[in-house]
Amino acid sequence: MKSKCALLFSVLIALFLLAGCATTQELTTTVKSKVSSLTSAVDPALVNQVPADKREGFAKAEYDVKVASEKLKLAQLKTEQASTQNKYSDYEEDMAASFRKEAEIDYDLVKIEAIIKSGLGKKEENLKIKADLQSKKMKAQADRIKIQADIDNAKAKIDDLAKQITKTDESIKGMQFTK
Repeated sequence: MKSKCALLFSVLIALFLLAGCATTQELTTTVKSKVSSLTSAVDPALVNQVPADKREGFAKAEYDVKVASEKLKLAQLKTEQASTQNKYSDYEEDMAASFRKEAEIDYDLVKIEAIIKSGLGKKEENLKIKADLQSKKMKAQADRIKIQADIDNAKAKIDDLAKQITKTDESIKGMQFTK
């Protein structure tokens, strides 16, 4: 697979370098023919030799390929949007879990404060527990900032994909076959 990609990349580089020279037109056609033959079952150099009166159906088939390509693009956009929406839902769940974690920490802080005020337990241990809980609360709040950024990014991407989907869908509906 790597060798095919490397070959294709090399051929494309060669095409860019040779594209402007008229003396290399035949070589370019051969190279294009080789590249297309990697992706198509029909040699384009031979197709180019088909007389115009024998090209019946070419335009319709080309149109059908363009429509199918746009429909594939639309399906890929919808798949990407669904994936992003799943991520968005996961981020929302992470956010809710973060709020719950902070609420649990706050509850523990209320309890440790009551223990400290009542003079129960070992004072040093209680102060250490309180400090640890306050540290955990700060970390939960900091984590929520990142989660919110992820939510905002996912929402923006979903909106952008929705616009692309609408545009592509309209493009497909607007496509008409003309001879």
